[in-house]
Amino acid sequence: MMYLWVFRITGVFALALGVLLLVAPHVYLSLYVPLYDPINMPFAAQRLSPAIIGLGALLLLASSLPQGAFAARFAMLAALVWFGVAGTGVFHYLTGTATWNILVAAGTEVILGVLFLTAARSHRTP
Repeated sequence: MMYLWVFRITGVFALALGVLLLVAPHVYLSLYVPLYDPINMPFAAQRLSPAIIGLGALLLLASSLPQGAFAARFAMLAALVWFGVAGTGVFHYLTGTATWNILVAAGTEVILGVLFLTAARSHRTP
């Protein structure tokens, strides 16, 4: 039942992040972007926020999926998403677009990816 908590905690986190991007994008962006532009950057963050909120809702719904192939594939897809997000963070740090704080986030995202891989394995039918 470990997958239940991974999906739920990550879903709540994604919902909270989406709301934060919607109502206070500067809080998130100024943490990672060295040359934060308060005029133009909030638009992109606010435009992305409904997708992040939707991802959170999907993760919460997925927490009640029965064990089986679909649940395992959903968890595998979530793992790939987290690995992808971590990869973009490392890339942007290496190119100077993001501050070192992004490496902390990327480390957390790799851990989430591993947890979702574990969840994918536990969702498979024996």
